[in-house]
Amino acid sequence: MKILHTTATHLNPTGGVVVVLKNLTESQNKLDSVESIVLSINTKVDDIHSPYFYYFDSERVRLFIKKYKPDIVIIHSFFHPEYMKIGRILVKENITFYIEPHGSFGYEAMKKSRLKKIIANSTVFRHLIKKSKGYIFTNKSEFDDSIYRTNNDLVIPNGVIPSVIYDAKMKTDNSFKNPTFYFLGRFDIYHKGLDYLLDALDILESSGYSFKVNLYGTGTDEQIEFVNSRIKNYKSMKVYNCGTIYGNEKKKALELCNILILTSRYEGSPMTVLDGFSYGNPCIVTPGTNVSEEASENDIGWRVELDAKAISNAIIQAQKVYVQDGLGYFARCKNYVLENYSWDKIAKYSVEELQNQL
Repeated sequence: MKILHTTATHLNPTGGVVVVLKNLTESQNKLDSVESIVLSINTKVDDIHSPYFYYFDSERVRLFIKKYKPDIVIIHSFFHPEYMKIGRILVKENITFYIEPHGSFGYEAMKKSRLKKIIANSTVFRHLIKKSKGYIFTNKSEFDDSIYRTNNDLVIPNGVIPSVIYDAKMKTDNSFKNPTFYFLGRFDIYHKGLDYLLDALDILESSGYSFKVNLYGTGTDEQIEFVNSRIKNYKSMKVYNCGTIYGNEKKKALELCNILILTSRYEGSPMTVLDGFSYGNPCIVTPGTNVSEEASENDIGWRVELDAKAISNAIIQAQKVYVQDGLGYFARCKNYVLENYSWDKIAKYSVEELQNQL
């Protein structure tokens, strides 16, 4: 079976979609009779360091697809005009294709630039939507929240690398007693709900609490300035903009931190949460992350509404129970993600699901 993943997104090595594609293709190619590659149509792939990533500009895409002759194509993310040409090629060549929106079909996601998206979906992207076999969602919550559905939709989760889980260091006793909270992701204020998170930290500051919160990420100059201006006057709260991290620096940071806070308005299946679990870090998560019920039901995190007061209360409660059972959370998170989200298991399941559609 030959699988072609296509992306028109940026190829920042730390980006969620890029990490997913790199790990998924590596695991899919371990399977017998499976060949899986990624075609980037906007960005060169030099920084990805994967033999399964290819870059061809729009002029050469048709020849590449005709030569490769995939059995099935997955278009990752959606709102990129370049995908229209891909869609026309796939229809002409009679190649089955799916769209994997990575959260962009949810109700909250559609509210961002709502009018533009409605017009685009009714005109520019209408052919792509109509001709796709179906959609691939990363979890049941994303599926339930999608404004688009077909009878052929699939749910295929993201995954984790088992060696990362095994290699993650044990937290120190002092870390269990004095947990560090952290945010990891783009400083996209609306998407990631950073306005609500910072409002919650303001509440804690005004109440005299003294939690340590590390913010790992980056964004536009305006977004970075927004974050810095909100945290610079804290006195009791210890909140730091730590900048973007990846590779070994990210590994060390997640080993030292304890509790992830992700207050997104919408997500697909956030890799930052799976990364957190891999390092034994439970998560405070809003419904928009699509993992809030999973975290709460399996005692590996806390579900909280997208409300500043509720988030501040959740931080207080999480700190209290974590101090009492930090080791338990550490073990449950790692065991849960290992049992349910190994990339090898996800790759095998994904190929089986895709083969059933041919």
